[in-house]
Amino acid sequence: MKCRRPKNKLTNREYYMLIASLLYTVDKIANTVGHYDAYFKKDHIDDDFFMKPIDPINSDEISIFREDVNLLAKKLKADVVYIDPPYNSRQYSRFYHVLETLTKWDKPKLYGVALKPGPENMSDYCRTNAKYKFAELIKDINARYLVVSYNNTYDSKSNSSRNKITLREIEKVLQMRGKTKVFEKNYRHFNTGNTNFNNHKEYLFVTKVNHE
Repeated sequence: MKCRRPKNKLTNREYYMLIASLLYTVDKIANTVGHYDAYFKKDHIDDDFFMKPIDPINSDEISIFREDVNLLAKKLKADVVYIDPPYNSRQYSRFYHVLETLTKWDKPKLYGVALKPGPENMSDYCRTNAKYKFAELIKDINARYLVVSYNNTYDSKSNSSRNKITLREIEKVLQMRGKTKVFEKNYRHFNTGNTNFNNHKEYLFVTKVNHE
């Protein structure tokens, strides 16, 4: 696809539709579900590699941004903002690098046994100061409702899986913006190792922002 584009064989819309279809397809043959830390262990693909075209949504009301969410929050206004921050120390850029590389096709230099690119876009939400970045984000969002998703992997045997923000800290920050309700649901956590999560739950915080 990349080599055909400079020859004007594809429009921008056609090109990005094909890239999106490619990303959906590579996800289906990944070694693990949900991330690409060890994308594919085999040297060949058993099933035929079939790229199914996506069915794009035609709308002028959709905008896509690629920037620091804490900076973006200061620029936008919305009715409802849904926030699903990283839960633990596992950096998204280290787990989704395959999709990034396919999209940008920048052919980065790879390192280590897992053959990953060098670290980039490392998130503060995966570090010990996550609660401060979260508080800053919530303070700057201009919306009528805030919806935050989080889970409770605090007791995980794996240090990298443990939450960086406590449920009480999240609730306290949201309550500063308005009345907050908390919903919970039992959740079976997917993992590729032997890590067990007892009483694992997904939490949804819904805040009606007070604009007075």
